[in-house]
Amino acid sequence: MIDLKNKTALEIYFADHFDTVIFPILADIYLKENDIIRAKKVCEIGLSYNPNHADGLYTFARAYLAGGDLKGAEKVLITLLNSGSTHLQGNVMLVGIQEELNRGINTVISGWKKVLEIDPHHSAGLESLRKLEKKYKSKAKKKNTRKKSLGTSKPLKAEDLQSLSISSKLATFTLVKVLEDQGLFYQALDVLDILEKKGGNTKRIPLERTRIQKRLQLHKN
Repeated sequence: MIDLKNKTALEIYFADHFDTVIFPILADIYLKENDIIRAKKVCEIGLSYNPNHADGLYTFARAYLAGGDLKGAEKVLITLLNSGSTHLQGNVMLVGIQEELNRGINTVISGWKKVLEIDPHHSAGLESLRKLEKKYKSKAKKKNTRKKSLGTSKPLKAEDLQSLSISSKLATFTLVKVLEDQGLFYQALDVLDILEKKGGNTKRIPLERTRIQKRLQLHKN
């Protein structure tokens, strides 16, 4: 029988049994001694044999966190929670880390909701979710108010288009069609000239020009 509180006994046993499921206990002892390197190494070896070991993944994440590697801890915790394990501490740690990493508000809200699915009375989860949802609603309200204040853009009238000075950047076949539909044939032809100078579609431009010139003649008649 192994004394699970005896580090030396655990070290000897682990050295002969890398596939043992008690590896998180040894890793935890190393963490308490602030021996982060050994704690991570034990977890790496143990998880190579038991990849979905919930306590092993959680301890591994704690080791990353102890070393200040928040992104490393986040990655391990996501692996833990994706393994199908219902792990309250893992969920709480993950959402705390994601808050530290300034992840999106929806990600953090989702994280706290998962915590509350496991423990509906989790005080920190209830309080954090209340504040976040209030913040989210306030942000959404401001966004909607801003949209209303900006209003909707008005369509250009024929007289606006007629006096419009077309730059080479604005010249497109779409604009040609808009001008043509407004009966502004000369302006449409000007845009085609700009497109030709820009080296536009050499086959399409002559066809468009001929078609518009015909419409212009009919319009004059």
